[in-house]
Amino acid sequence: MLCVVKAIAMSPLLLITLLASADATTSDGVISAYEAFRAKHGRTESVDSASYNKRLALFAHRHVHVKSQNSLPGALWRAEINKFADHTDEEFKGLLGYRRLGEWWSSSSTGSSGVASSSFLQMKSARVIASTVDWRSNLTSSKFLREQGACGSCWAVAAVGALEMHAEIASKQPARKLSFKQLVDCTPNPQHCGGAGGCQGATAELAFKYVQENGLADADTYTGDINSDGKCQTGKTSVLQSQGFVKLPENKLQPLLDAVANEGPVVVSVDGGAWGSYAGGVFDGCQRDSTVNHAVLLVGYGRDAELGKDYWLIRNSWGAEWGEHGYIRLLRHSGDNDYCGTDRDPKQGVGCDGGPSALPVCGMCGLLSDSSYPKSVSTTM
Repeated sequence: MLCVVKAIAMSPLLLITLLASADATTSDGVISAYEAFRAKHGRTESVDSASYNKRLALFAHRHVHVKSQNSLPGALWRAEINKFADHTDEEFKGLLGYRRLGEWWSSSSTGSSGVASSSFLQMKSARVIASTVDWRSNLTSSKFLREQGACGSCWAVAAVGALEMHAEIASKQPARKLSFKQLVDCTPNPQHCGGAGGCQGATAELAFKYVQENGLADADTYTGDINSDGKCQTGKTSVLQSQGFVKLPENKLQPLLDAVANEGPVVVSVDGGAWGSYAGGVFDGCQRDSTVNHAVLLVGYGRDAELGKDYWLIRNSWGAEWGEHGYIRLLRHSGDNDYCGTDRDPKQGVGCDGGPSALPVCGMCGLLSDSSYPKSVSTTM
C-alpha cells in the first residue's frame, strides 16, 4: 500500500476551477472558516503564498461537496469538514493503499496459512451466524484506536488490531497493546506486494506471516516514529504468537459473515478514496467499479433501524476524530453479486507485479474482494 503523504503540482486548469469554486463561496464565510481550520490543524502557509491559495481552493471545493451531500434527499450518510479538507488528491491517497497477494502466494508458501479449503468452509457453513455483531462491546482492545500518520501503514494498523482482538478472544483476558511499528519496520516484502515495504506498502497477510515466524512485541517495548520507516530492532521480547492466517474466498458474502461472527474481526481491503469527508451514517458512496486501495478492520455488522439499511462496521486508521469516532459503516448487500464491478487498475491498489490487469470486486467499496484473519493467536507473557 503506497501511502506516503506527499504534495503534487496542481494543473493550472484544476487550480483555476478550484479557485473559481472558492470565489463563489466566499460569501458563505469560506475564508473565515478556512482560517479557523488552519488554526485548528496547524497550517502555516503564508496567506499571500501560492500554497495558501491552492489549499483555500481545495477547502472551498470540499465545502461545496459537504453542503451538497448533506442536502441530498434521503441521503444515508453525512459529510463534514475535517482534517483532510485541504488535502490534495495525492496527499489523501497517501492514507490509502492495499494490494492483495498475487499468484505467487499459495498455501505451500505460507506453511499453515493460506486460502480456506472447501472442507473448512463446509464445516463452518453449519455454524449459526448472528443477526448483529459488534466486537467493540466485548473487547478492551477495541479502545486501541490508532492514526497511521504520514506513512502507508494501514496494512500494519489493521493487522495489529486483528491480532490484539483475536488474542483477547482466545485468552479471555484484557488485551495488551501491540507494536504496529514493529510490523512496519520488520515485515519482509520480497515480492514488493503492496509496495516496497514499510511506509511504502505491504499487506496484512505478510504481517501475519511475520508474526507467525517471529512473534510480536508490545507497544511499549518496540517504539519509534510512526511517520517513517525505521531499522528493524532485533531482540525485542515477543508477547504474542500465531499460526499464520486464514484467507477467505474472494467476493463471497457468507464466509465473511461467518468469520466475523464466529472467529473475530477480519482485515478487509476496500476503496477508501471517497471516505475523506465521512462523518456518520451508512456510507454508500462507492461506485461498482472500484480501485481497492486501503486496509481496514471489519469488527462487526448490523442493521440501522432508522435508515432501514444493513451495514458493515469498520475500524479505520485515521484517528478517533474521523467518522463515527474512528469507525465507518458501509452499506451491506444481501448477496455475493448484488454490487459488483471491476478494478481496472489493480496496481494502484490490490495488484502485485506481474498480476492481472483487471480484477472483479464485489460489495460496497469492494469490501468482499479480499479478506483475512489471524489463526490461533496466543499471548506468551
